[in-house]
Amino acid sequence: MSEHWDKVSEVRDVIESTYRRRTPRSAELHAAAQRYLPGGDTRTITFFDPHPLYTERGQGCRLYDVDGNEYIDFLNNYTSLIHGHAFPPVVEAIARQAALGTAYAACAENQQQLAELIAGRVASVDQIRFCNSGTEATMNAVRAARAFTGRDKLIKMEGGYHGTHDPVEVSVHPALDQAGPASHPNPVPDSPGIPSSVLGDVIVVPFNDREAVGDLIRQRRDEIAAVLVEPVMGVAGAIPAEREYLSYLRQVTAENGVLLICDEVMTFRLDWGGAQAIYEVEPDLTALAKIIGGGLPVGAFGGRREIMSLFSPLEGGMSQSGTFNGNPLTMAAGIAAMGALTRERVAHCNALGDRLADGFRAAFEETEIRGQVTGLGSLFNVHFVAGPVRNYRDAASADKELSRLLHLALLNRGIFAARRGMFNPSTVMAEADVDQAVAAFKDALLELKPCIEKSSPHLLT
Repeated sequence: MSEHWDKVSEVRDVIESTYRRRTPRSAELHAAAQRYLPGGDTRTITFFDPHPLYTERGQGCRLYDVDGNEYIDFLNNYTSLIHGHAFPPVVEAIARQAALGTAYAACAENQQQLAELIAGRVASVDQIRFCNSGTEATMNAVRAARAFTGRDKLIKMEGGYHGTHDPVEVSVHPALDQAGPASHPNPVPDSPGIPSSVLGDVIVVPFNDREAVGDLIRQRRDEIAAVLVEPVMGVAGAIPAEREYLSYLRQVTAENGVLLICDEVMTFRLDWGGAQAIYEVEPDLTALAKIIGGGLPVGAFGGRREIMSLFSPLEGGMSQSGTFNGNPLTMAAGIAAMGALTRERVAHCNALGDRLADGFRAAFEETEIRGQVTGLGSLFNVHFVAGPVRNYRDAASADKELSRLLHLALLNRGIFAARRGMFNPSTVMAEADVDQAVAAFKDALLELKPCIEKSSPHLLT
């Protein structure tokens, strides 16, 4: 028994020490940064033990860290860089606009140009307004739904992530011993500082469960403003909505006068018209961000004209402002990025995602390890679980230590992905990049196998 534990410790020590040896300058910078930045950074998601990675530059589908290591980037700033790093049309558009000014306290023509481009792709969007993040996009969409319906309550999915405003920071990563029954989850604050009063206006339901959400909507239709849903739940582990589920959400909300909000911050990359085009569902409101800004900070929300008119100074007069909303620099970058995202490039990116996911599934089988790969097209996630993953609780049962070690093991092999196991290719990748990642993944699984034999033997075939 002790021999086996020694082997597990040895594997962990080798993976961590290899990472430390490769990234000494990152460790130095992280230590220095903690003097002025709490925890050494200003973005929680980029932190991981033993220290986060510091990058120097990105070019195409590759990143280069401050120690000179090269990585194939399968994270792309958490899905926002669909054309990879320093994409020439975007760089050129930014340079042209920067020479003319970066922000004005006045309207700019390219706001209308990007709005028209997006509305031309998304059938459900008649009008759109810009903001500066996905958080702001979902926040304003929820506010619009409440204003339009005159109701306060919001239904969200357990495990659904929609940014960092109070109503949506509920039950994103709930501890299972606090989450209540699977069919009727408790609303659990995801962070200190969320007022208890918020929990009364948020109703949490299990993802991909038609009966649970349908019953609630019919029983409480006079209280509920909207249902907020991702077509593919990103942070929960790239878990796709079942086609019948999303269609049912559209049907039951429409029948009961409740608005449907699709959070397409991540999923807009999956089709020329977003994931809603794949599912053939037209929501009342859509939240966007990530790829529509060409790599600069951006957010947007749009939908039916009668709802969006609430924000018109000529009609509803709801205030929605921001110093950098629709700034010409981001609009220029967004026009270049979205203009280059042709149907052919979307198909290429999705084909790379399918190739990578299939390769990972084969690697699990060849190494005799049970694991799941969930997702859709160019957005997917690896899970160290034996059974199907349909919702948050399925994904939450995964071995977190294995995911942590896999992340480091892949970094040691030059593959940059999310520490939670999310991958998303970019349009500038080639099949050779994908095949290199598959080989690295298989090699990493073999390195981790002694840990699996001890900590999660049920994952072995």
